[in-house]
Amino acid sequence: MVYGEGSERVRALDRISLEIGHNEFFTLLGPSGCGKTTLLRLIAGFEQPTEGSIRLYGQPLEGLPPYRRPVNTVFQSYALFPHLSVAQNIAFGLEMLGKPRAEIAQVVREMLGLVKLVGYENRRPAQLSGGQQQRVALARALANRPKVLLLDESLSALDLKLRKEMQLELKRLHAETGITFVFVTHDQEEALTMSDRIAVMQEGRIAQVGTPTEIYDAPNSRYVADFIGETNFLKARARGGVLLLPDGSSLPTPVHTPDGEVTLAIRPERARLSADGSGISARVKDVVYKGTDTIYLLELPGQEPFQVRSQNRLGALQLVRPGDPVGLELPPEAVRVLKE
Repeated sequence: MVYGEGSERVRALDRISLEIGHNEFFTLLGPSGCGKTTLLRLIAGFEQPTEGSIRLYGQPLEGLPPYRRPVNTVFQSYALFPHLSVAQNIAFGLEMLGKPRAEIAQVVREMLGLVKLVGYENRRPAQLSGGQQQRVALARALANRPKVLLLDESLSALDLKLRKEMQLELKRLHAETGITFVFVTHDQEEALTMSDRIAVMQEGRIAQVGTPTEIYDAPNSRYVADFIGETNFLKARARGGVLLLPDGSSLPTPVHTPDGEVTLAIRPERARLSADGSGISARVKDVVYKGTDTIYLLELPGQEPFQVRSQNRLGALQLVRPGDPVGLELPPEAVRVLKE
């Protein structure tokens, strides 16, 4: 996908090849400007590709306007009609399709039940909370039973508690409707919580596609490891089946790794402090108590600051203070070797 011409020519998407399964909850995840919304707009028909093909169940979509595609979009702003009631908003698309009144009334009743807004049908959008407005937008988008529902940052306008509640609501709606959901977000927690699969995007390309577990536990690059969750990175040299750190300590390679410079990725919750000081020598820089967890910020010779996240189980709290020397243990299964 290319915008502009000449010196102002910008390639928004570059060699994207992607297949989304029937009834899949698929998430496009990435920072602002990575191309995820552009890709969603191409599927919706708001943009046309400069090259390549988009197919829905084998049928090409290029050239078709949005209203002729079996696809509906829920926008971040919800785009509800303020002068119409909840029921009228839900019915609007069906009325534009010329559906019979009895059928429209039946579908509106079904949608109100699906999004748990029975009794709200005569209210206007201004009389609803943010979460209720989003449910109306979802009901309107689902009313004509599209084959694909596109959701463009549709939770970002909600506060944290309501956003978490709506994550579960979207999962429920997906399971009950059997419709393919394609969700765009920059929020990694949303992606991990709701998705069957995730495409992590980087500068107009897809960096990695996989299940939430695959993306989190087996990132294929430093970019993916750094974008998904909190990650520690260590510099090391692979040589003869071991990983040598700058301070002279070594770790076994978790997989066969060719000799050379590598980066190790370790999630904070997979590392631990050793009670007897064994492992990699480190010094405590700071301790942050977070209720369920305690974060230990460590200094290692020749490395970036390293975090250890320890769950505060009864009697398990490590009594260490800033400045204390400690040992850092890294189980082989916690270490991911990255080549970039």
